[in-house]
Amino acid sequence: MRTHPRWRSTGALLAAAMVTALVTVLLPASPALALPSGTGWSGSWSYYHPTAYQYAGTVPGVRLTGYATDNAGTSTTVGTIEDTADDGRCARVLLYAYGVGYVADRTTCVNGSYLTYSTGSYSQGLLVIVYRTVPGTNTQDKGFAMYIPGSAGDPELRTVGTGGSWSYYTSTAFQYTVTRPGVRLTGYGAHNGTDERSSLNTVQKTATTVGCATASVTGGVTTSGGTCVNGGSTSFHRFDLTNNLEASACYQPVPGARRCLAISIPEPW
Repeated sequence: MRTHPRWRSTGALLAAAMVTALVTVLLPASPALALPSGTGWSGSWSYYHPTAYQYAGTVPGVRLTGYATDNAGTSTTVGTIEDTADDGRCARVLLYAYGVGYVADRTTCVNGSYLTYSTGSYSQGLLVIVYRTVPGTNTQDKGFAMYIPGSAGDPELRTVGTGGSWSYYTSTAFQYTVTRPGVRLTGYGAHNGTDERSSLNTVQKTATTVGCATASVTGGVTTSGGTCVNGGSTSFHRFDLTNNLEASACYQPVPGARRCLAISIPEPW
């Protein structure tokens, strides 16, 4: 049985050291028991225009919706945090922009209430933290962090459709996608008992140029696959993943640099 916190960084793409430090402070550890229900948990972000992306997140009783501009890597964002349940809890969002610091912190505590926010500019990644809190305290009883990478050093990110998403569609089963130019990862998973989760995946090469599409899912152990065939796909799976999962999709053109995109799929708690 594991004894370390469920909250983990999502590798180099999340600026690992800083994300680990922030999340360790903001989000609590939990014991290694059978996983609780994932009903009402979801997170997503994607570019819907070459100069704009949207993001969203939910846990029971909390809903976040946000929009951001992206002009050649320099962004600003606006959004809304809502309390969606009469559960004696509050809805809170924190935004941390790398290179700037905290740019938003909003909490609302009445069922049906909401607060808006807007930020100044930032040109590195954005860490979005959504959680449910106990009124009058900083105690969180549900929540997750979602990282949106900056596009200044990776202009392909601004391609419409680039992004990632995950959601629970039953109390124990979830789905996820990761998309960037040249590659798309689609996956499904479920709770297996204790704190293990399964992961069944398909990675597709969407580029028509010479190159290879690869993908992996890591959670204590790793499963991966890839294809170099135009229009091709391959499947891979594993049934003994633990902790938060990191799902990553990469495309390696020939010639050219390998580019990856990762998302974190949190354990419910």
